[in-house]
Amino acid sequence: MNEPEKPPVLAQVTPRYLAGSGDPRWVTAPLQKAFRWQPAHIPLSPVVRLTRRDRQAELLLSPDPDEHWWTLHHTGTTAGEKAWTMRFGARTPAEIIAAATDTLTTGPADSAADPMQVLEQARWKRSVLEHQISSPDGFVTVSRHPLGALHIEVTAHDGPWTSEPTARTAWRAYFSDHTPPHLAAAVLAGMVSTEPLLRDEKEMAPFLRYSVRIARERVPAHQAEYALWDRVDRLAAHRTGTPLPPQPPGRSLPRRTR
Repeated sequence: MNEPEKPPVLAQVTPRYLAGSGDPRWVTAPLQKAFRWQPAHIPLSPVVRLTRRDRQAELLLSPDPDEHWWTLHHTGTTAGEKAWTMRFGARTPAEIIAAATDTLTTGPADSAADPMQVLEQARWKRSVLEHQISSPDGFVTVSRHPLGALHIEVTAHDGPWTSEPTARTAWRAYFSDHTPPHLAAAVLAGMVSTEPLLRDEKEMAPFLRYSVRIARERVPAHQAEYALWDRVDRLAAHRTGTPLPPQPPGRSLPRRTR
C-alpha cells in the first residue's frame, strides 16, 4: 500500500537577502488586485508589465539573463518630481522588491531622509570608503554615489565553507538619482530584517545554500499562499480606508485559493 503523500512544506531561510527570488506574485498581485495597476503586456508572454492608472509609474518583469529582471520606473511629475528608476536582479527576493512597491503605493514618505541610516542602525559596517556600507557577514555592499544613486551588490560563497570558497554574485540592484529616499530605505529595511523568508529548498539556487541558515522547523506551504492573499486584502483595505480585523494569534492559517 502506498503511503499518503505528505503536504508540501517550506523552509525558513536567513539571511533574507540570500533566500532567492521566491514568488513574484508577492510583488505583482498587490499592484494589480489591490491598487488596480493595469496589465500592459502581451498575454502568454514571459514579460509582465503593470502600469499605474495615471501612467506615471510602471513595473516591468523581463526574464533576461543579461539584464535586470525587475524594473520600477517613474516618469516624474509636472509638479517637479524628477524621473527615477529602480532595477533588481533575478535572484532578488520578491519580498524585498515588494518593500519598494508597497511603499510607493501606500502613501507619503515617513522614514529618514538618508536611507543609509537604516543600515547604520542595523550595525552594518561602513568601509574605509565613506560612501560604502557592508553587512556584518560581508555578503552585501551598498554604495551611494555622489548624486544620490545607490548600488547594491550581494554575493554568496560558491562552495562549502571548508573548501576555501570564492565569492559569487547572487544579485545586484541599482537605484537611479532622484529615487525617493523612503523607497530606498524601505528596500534596505527589508534587507536588514531578521525575519526569515519561506522558500522551497528544491527551487533555491544550489550555491546559495552554502551561505544561508535554514531552520529545522518547516512551515506548511499553504500558509505562504494564505499570507499572500491576506496581504493583498490588507493593502486593498489600506487603499479604501476599510480596516480588516487582526489575525488571531496562534491560529492556523487555512488554505485559500483564487
